Amino acid sequence: MRKTKVKRNTIPPDVSAKALFLSDRTCCVCRKRGKPVQIHHIDDNKSNNDIGNLAILCLDCHTETQISGGFHRKLDADQIVLYRDDWLRLVARERWNTLLTDEETYARPSLDLELITTVLDVLKENKEYDLLAMHYHTIGNTELRDKYIDLALSRKIDAETEMYLRKIQDKIELVDPKRIKRRIDRLKKSGNWSQLARLYADVKDCEQATFYYCRSICEDLQESNVFSAAYYLKEMNEKELDMSLFEKAYRGFCEKNDLWWQVRSLQELGWESELKALILSNRVEIEQSGDLRLLELLYAITGEKDKLIEIARKTSIER
Repeated sequence: MRKTKVKRNTIPPDVSAKALFLSDRTCCVCRKRGKPVQIHHIDDNKSNNDIGNLAILCLDCHTETQISGGFHRKLDADQIVLYRDDWLRLVARERWNTLLTDEETYARPSLDLELITTVLDVLKENKEYDLLAMHYHTIGNTELRDKYIDLALSRKIDAETEMYLRKIQDKIELVDPKRIKRRIDRLKKSGNWSQLARLYADVKDCEQATFYYCRSICEDLQESNVFSAAYYLKEMNEKELDMSLFEKAYRGFCEKNDLWWQVRSLQELGWESELKALILSNRVEIEQSGDLRLLELLYAITGEKDKLIEIARKTSIER
């Protein structure tokens, strides 16, 4: 008697290609690149080829899903979904970051458009609203950026993501201060000084940001992590924390009515018009003080050459 062949449900080629693309042909559990992989039906229903029911697993991790018997089953459906969604998020973020920094991609407009469209479709289908917001922020579309930020914030998202989204909106003050403090406490407990420095920079606490950048850099140098030290030193300089500190110093000297250090702060900030206005508005005080440094600045600004020459003579005598 001829045996009836069991019809095996196959995944449509376009769906399998998409699933493999989203996961970068890498197991979403162990994430070891280069291992042979297969497409796993999360609900064990081979006819359910919805993209949301598929996960890419290596042969070893797939075997873990087949173990039966209560507590002996190591990977259940819920766990796989968590692994999968987290991995797809990381892959999408990595692809987008690569796209933004790949000069060769920018040099080929047709590929650029195709890749951007593909990435956007993937992000939209997976409802990766935070990544979509980052994308639109990068290309300068604030309307769509804010739309996807609102969608992202309508969900339960981690504090780090919320703070980043509010930062690119320049609305970090909208984040619950208690949530920021909890994040700070966790970073302090873990000793993650570089991330703590970034957080303080985001909330515009330039003193604490500088302190923890320096702490991170010093520890990296002590441990011979020269690249990390150089990287965070570069990042700290790019954030221009020195300028923020000079601004804070300037405000403090204004409160103390300390004219000389107001002048020095403005010089370091490069605020020439403010410096000129400060000197001119305090002419009487400067001339009465006899401070040669301030007098030299005053007469240089007013163009009074004879007085400037006289100050130069006095300065040379004192030296």
